[in-house]
Amino acid sequence: MSLHKEAQIRESGEYALWLKPTGEVDDILRRIIDSLADSYSAPRFDPHITVASGIHGSEEDLHVRLNRAAEGSQPMTLHLLDTDYEDELYLSLFVRIAPNEALLALRERCLREFRLEHDSYMPHVSLMYRKMDPDKKAQIVDRVGKRFDLVFIPDKIYLVRVSGPPDTWKDIGHIPLLT
Repeated sequence: MSLHKEAQIRESGEYALWLKPTGEVDDILRRIIDSLADSYSAPRFDPHITVASGIHGSEEDLHVRLNRAAEGSQPMTLHLLDTDYEDELYLSLFVRIAPNEALLALRERCLREFRLEHDSYMPHVSLMYRKMDPDKKAQIVDRVGKRFDLVFIPDKIYLVRVSGPPDTWKDIGHIPLLT
């Protein structure tokens, strides 16, 4: 199965809420994602932390809900930590985010507002979406680094259409967060 076909596992009309790094952190992560995409025939995508996914509805309604969910958000500083990998496509290779109360509170408001299930949550920034042998992933971790020690302060929460393969995902809008 081709990667392009493999990545088309998201439902039609599905949306997600993301936080995106800015400045130097965005540049660093984007270079890594693009380099891995070139080296391993993986899709390109914007660096992001998914706050919630599996969202459906009209874009107008989703914007209203996002505005309500973002109300009362607290400033947050997000720390990127260790690089890791799993067997799941969207957790293929990623950097963990340190636990953060403001991020968890934002997620909780989003889950309530969008009427989503409260499942387990591991904040992270993906570096690659590609199924491959775990030994190969371990070699990639050695190449990109086992620890990042990068910090950023997200200033917006984004509504992103995530239907289809990652190279077709599209920002639909954003709401400023308190910083």
